[in-house]
Amino acid sequence: MKIRILSAAALLFAVSASGALAQAPDYMKEDCAKATQSFFQEFEARTDVTYEGQRTDGTHAINGTIYLENRAEDFQCSYAGDGVTMVDFITEGKSWPGFARGTELSPNQAASQSENTAPAASSGNQLAVVKFPAGSSGTMLEGAIRGQEYFDYQLDASSGQTMSVDLRVDGTNGDGTIYFNILPPGSNDVAMFVGSRDGNSATVRLPQNGPYLIRLYLMGNDRDTDKTVGYDLDVSIR
Repeated sequence: MKIRILSAAALLFAVSASGALAQAPDYMKEDCAKATQSFFQEFEARTDVTYEGQRTDGTHAINGTIYLENRAEDFQCSYAGDGVTMVDFITEGKSWPGFARGTELSPNQAASQSENTAPAASSGNQLAVVKFPAGSSGTMLEGAIRGQEYFDYQLDASSGQTMSVDLRVDGTNGDGTIYFNILPPGSNDVAMFVGSRDGNSATVRLPQNGPYLIRLYLMGNDRDTDKTVGYDLDVSIR
């Protein structure tokens, strides 16, 4: 099923649910390695990553080394107790919590994109509630975003389910620089998946019951010069 939604429209479909296991350390290791490659904008660089366990404050520690062209850099990722949400990222002797939360680009990302922040709240922008029809676990959403606006899709899901999201550009009068974040229940700024850091395809295990947000937004020249980007968003929950 393919449904066209522009920024002022709303979606209503029915969601299926099934239980699964909580997130494993392997997820955090893979996510941390990808985030580090994105931080340095070196997506083919080798990384060695180790799960160091859960700290007394409940956060999880991932340590590693990335091997860049002319040097090696140590890094550390800290995850919330859910084992999904990155809350801090440390490298080059500095903490980058904004990068971890998806509200700030790394210096390497900022060098290639003129915009250095992503939207953090939904006030003044649009929200559509998505429910899948009976017997279906996903749907294709279609719409457009202009300039500094952004758009939230809200989906109810259960702990242990897997959400898959794939975003593709479908026409633009600019560069087509569009991303999405995935926000867990109760969060309006801290994302568990950050598109500007992690790319435009996601498969994530959900840590808790509740409404999740998929937030679409523009960056760089498209946002600054009020361009319009059309998109296709393929979403499923299993």
